[in-house]
Amino acid sequence: MPANLPPQYFDVEKKYREAKELQEKLVYLQQMLSVVPKHKGTEKLQAELKTKISKLKNTIAKQKKSKGSGGIWYQVEKQGAGQVVLVGLPNCGKSTVLNTLTNAHAAVGDYPFTTQLPKVGMMEFKDIKIQIVDTPPLHDDAPAWLFGLYRNGDLLLIVLDATHEPASQFDTIHHALNEKNIFIRKQEFGDFKNTVILLNKVDVNDGYTQFVGQYGEEFVVVPFSTHSEEQTALLKEKLFDELHIIRVYTKKIGRPVVRNEPIVLKQGT
Repeated sequence: MPANLPPQYFDVEKKYREAKELQEKLVYLQQMLSVVPKHKGTEKLQAELKTKISKLKNTIAKQKKSKGSGGIWYQVEKQGAGQVVLVGLPNCGKSTVLNTLTNAHAAVGDYPFTTQLPKVGMMEFKDIKIQIVDTPPLHDDAPAWLFGLYRNGDLLLIVLDATHEPASQFDTIHHALNEKNIFIRKQEFGDFKNTVILLNKVDVNDGYTQFVGQYGEEFVVVPFSTHSEEQTALLKEKLFDELHIIRVYTKKIGRPVVRNEPIVLKQGT
């Protein structure tokens, strides 16, 4: 019996083969198992994946014992219609963005490294929910699991502080991602991640026009201020667009369309 594996399986399998960290490989194996259709034709594949997961867990456990308390890894299970992962340097305003888009209550401070662990909120938009993941700031000694979050997300939202040389911030982030084989420019060869750039605090410093002139042809660039409902609505619209998903509404014969729980599929399905 043929397995008839969905396209998502092969996308995740490619990421699994390219992953360098054991914890990353484990995340992708678990995702592969979750998307495999459960029927007679995939029983062998399911068994192989479960064996690989078990062996990898044992290897990771042995490594943790040998390294003492090191080797901590954090991951965020995907929920909703898509997962948007925030990326930014210290004090760029990621937590404020999360709080504005969702009902989350992430700690916000005017000092670096307020966010030390991933924080999650759900953004309600057009009858669906989109998962927004706030992450610790990117820095020279950032842990490997942080890049695992970036690699696993459906869409990266790079948050830049418009008041402090946003082009320089972007170059720093771009270089750090490249070093981990996470590529945000289509001409770069590797694990391409679709990306939206958010220019935060434009109400304080209007560097938006200059930044768009430099990067607007390559990337979707959105101005943002927590005081602007119009810019918040624009950001939600752009995130929805760049996730490249479609909603399929269902109805029973003789009854109205069900609007609260559409089926979500990737464009081109």
